[in-house]
Amino acid sequence: MRPSSITLRPARSEAERQRYHALRETCIFDLYHRADGPYPCRYDPGHPDEDDPANHPLVLMAGDTVVGTIRIDMKPDGRAVFRLIAVDPAWRGAGLGAALLRQAEAYAEKHGASSLCVNARQPAMGFYARSGFIPCAWDGNSQCAEAIAMVKPLRKLPMAARRARQPARLVQAA
Repeated sequence: MRPSSITLRPARSEAERQRYHALRETCIFDLYHRADGPYPCRYDPGHPDEDDPANHPLVLMAGDTVVGTIRIDMKPDGRAVFRLIAVDPAWRGAGLGAALLRQAEAYAEKHGASSLCVNARQPAMGFYARSGFIPCAWDGNSQCAEAIAMVKPLRKLPMAARRARQPARLVQAA
């Protein structure tokens, strides 16, 4: 069942900050960066990127419960990089991932973003594609072989640029 109140916002208490880090560690690092896996890496809740003023660590609240996380890194060139997106497995299947993504997009746009970037994993690629992301390398995308760099422009492209992005039609010789 989907909760009636869903909000994306900064953590307001130490308990919410701890939950933010716990979700990121269990849903992402324990899954994709295990010590015995091909890309071992320990989660560091004290990583300097967490305190960078250009980065916005946010929690998805269902009522008064932290059910998801994202960090939005605002870049000087107008990109907003979505980092370590996670939804608590117990809350999946209720549309919370899509709600988190919609609210994160609105948050990024409100803070001046002109495009969104994400490093997706294969199982999530379709989810991002349905939300308007396309596979495309971006400055700073993950070098992990299993990550798929994806981008979503937020502002409409000029007509000439939109035409240039359309797939070419095949013409057969008569």
